[in-house]
Amino acid sequence: IRSLMGSWGGEIRARIERAKQTPSGAGAGRVVVALNIARDGRLIGASVAQSSGNAALDRAALDAVRRAGRFPAAPQGLGKPSYSFSLPMAFR
Repeated sequence: IRSLMGSWGGEIRARIERAKQTPSGAGAGRVVVALNIARDGRLIGASVAQSSGNAALDRAALDAVRRAGRFPAAPQGLGKPSYSFSLPMAFR
């Protein structure tokens, strides 16, 4: 299960990273986003678990999650209705 979660989490992370945009003039920082994703790939919830201390970066992290669209479905072998992920995002 850990391996399946790791590979699925990697796909989710890649999709969010492609959607990430650093706000101009916001500087650098690190935001940790808590995600709850349904087995079918629907985003159930996203929130800032650990703020960067910069509201613009925190908003940019959540915006990237929303822009990423629907995520890939969970791999076979993951049978719970939804799964939680903690996603650190670095802005430079």
